[in-house]
Amino acid sequence: MFKFDFSGDDIDEVESQQEKHRDESKSEDQSAAATRGLALKPAMYDISDLLQKLPSRISYTLVPVNAPNGTNEPPIPRREVFDIKVQIMANEDILLPCPDDVPETVAEERDQFIKKELQILLSNTEDLRTELYEGGLKSWEGAGDLVEYLADEGNDVGNGLLELGCGSALPSLYLFQKHLRSLKSANSGAPNQTTSFILSDYNYSVLRLMTAPNFLLAYYTTVVLLDTPSLTSQQDLDLDITPELISQFLEFLKINNIVLKFISGCWDSKEFSQLLGYSPVTAEQKKFSLVLASETIYSLSTIDTFTSLFLDCITYWGASSERAEGRVAAKEIYFGVGGTVRQFIELVRKLGGYASTVRRITGRSSGIARVVIQVTKS
Repeated sequence: MFKFDFSGDDIDEVESQQEKHRDESKSEDQSAAATRGLALKPAMYDISDLLQKLPSRISYTLVPVNAPNGTNEPPIPRREVFDIKVQIMANEDILLPCPDDVPETVAEERDQFIKKELQILLSNTEDLRTELYEGGLKSWEGAGDLVEYLADEGNDVGNGLLELGCGSALPSLYLFQKHLRSLKSANSGAPNQTTSFILSDYNYSVLRLMTAPNFLLAYYTTVVLLDTPSLTSQQDLDLDITPELISQFLEFLKINNIVLKFISGCWDSKEFSQLLGYSPVTAEQKKFSLVLASETIYSLSTIDTFTSLFLDCITYWGASSERAEGRVAAKEIYFGVGGTVRQFIELVRKLGGYASTVRRITGRSSGIARVVIQVTKS
């Protein structure tokens, strides 16, 4: 079992060493690249896999949904980052599970990779580090823009959705909560159709420590609590995690034909396609209607791979005989790292898709315009 061996007083020492970590980032990134193919090969997990080792209590806050059309939308629960850091420092075994057929040397390399990732998760000074940690604990502006767009347009989940680079997964959580409310209002027994939510993030630790707990919180605030509207975004809230609560959640998903799956690792189109194809959902029901992403086109080193995968997902896993529709939220220009919306749109068109800006947000404090892009493929 991996132990972080930090006490509460040691966090200051960790923060004081961040300058040294940045100086060593080049060599660390080279080491990460060497193990990337082994440590970050895409892998799929069920929601039950990722909820096994939550602490007995987690802290969360509520993120308001500012729908431009004026509708009163319930807030979205999100686990607090400080609570995640406390769990890491509690010396829990939170390494990536290793299959029995993986050689011992490969398992050790992967463990070392995850340990470096966890060190960055504890940092207060780094939002991301290339090929090691891609910023999944931070809720980026684009995620909020995408939530607002979905709320304003009245989108629902349809047959299901896939979110690439999900992090805290606010857009998917918004549609998940909306789906749960529709089940409550329908009051007509279990739906015949399976609804799939597939969440993908580069970092397994983010999926386990942030994304999956957020879905449990969304279930709790939407289904279990009777007075959810009384909760406000200013409150710091806690939830006791009991075996009964988790069992109740999993049973609810089963009864209502909701599939929650999570994919960690890099955006390898072939590997991803295999994972989606081998999903236990039936061939008729495995399709989804939406492919979502926010703040995923910032890097020149990954924008080609991301765009190719995004279009593949729209093309091959659309609902019924139709194509899925894509929504990508992004800043128009990512200074210092090279990605631009214009480049993304050109790549989409080059690969046979169509992309257009459906919302543009200006006049906010950053000074950089942000957009929501609709992506389709004929």
